[in-house]
Amino acid sequence: MRVTPKRRQTFLAELAEHGIVARAARMASPHSADGCTVSFRDLRRRDIEFARLWDEALEQSRARVEHELHRRAVEGWEEPIYGGKHKERIVGTVRRYSDRLLELRAKALLPEYREHSKLDLGGRMSLRPETMDSLAELTREEREQVRDLLQSIAAREEREAAQ
Repeated sequence: MRVTPKRRQTFLAELAEHGIVARAARMASPHSADGCTVSFRDLRRRDIEFARLWDEALEQSRARVEHELHRRAVEGWEEPIYGGKHKERIVGTVRRYSDRLLELRAKALLPEYREHSKLDLGGRMSLRPETMDSLAELTREEREQVRDLLQSIAAREEREAAQ
């Protein structure tokens, strides 16, 4: 099915809102049972500008999530307190915060709060904590390339050891 400019615009706006590709495709294709996700993925592969806008929309979605994590962890929210004979009315509020979300934000922003665990390479190879910190600076694609290379090295060493 052809992706019209209107469907394209709806898809990108929805994707920026929540970052869920299937949901964005369904909103842009209400006539389709499956949302025509394949059509949008094909367009992404063929159209460099659409791919760029797709990435930009996902970045906007990530920023929204990051902001919400911060808000819940640092600013908190008002939780109602119910009272009365049957606890049917709000008698006040209490400010709540999420320690867990604050912990996640600290780990994302502050290297000293990160757990320095080993990168699982499926073999006996592991990385030192300072190497893990360096990997955190890489893009996801770069980290995947490093992981793939290290897995290849580990597999070769295992083959050589078995001979």
